[in-house]
Amino acid sequence: MISIFKTNIGDEDELLSIANTLNNKLPEINWNVDLADCDRILRVESTSNFNDHIVSLFKKLGYMCVNLEVFYSAPK
Repeated sequence: MISIFKTNIGDEDELLSIANTLNNKLPEINWNVDLADCDRILRVESTSNFNDHIVSLFKKLGYMCVNLEVFYSAPK
């Protein structure tokens, strides 16, 4: 499953703060953020749906995170 989110992460320092939380709370996901994109896109790959949890974590940290799209892929 691949989920795409729009965020308001401003810079590398903010990204590091969020990275620590994501890595500690959701170690089972693979993720990256495109700070060069105007929507600061967060891309998450996982085997389960963590979308609500991710949005909640961002909100608790004081950031916006909106789920734009979810892609499902067949199991390997």
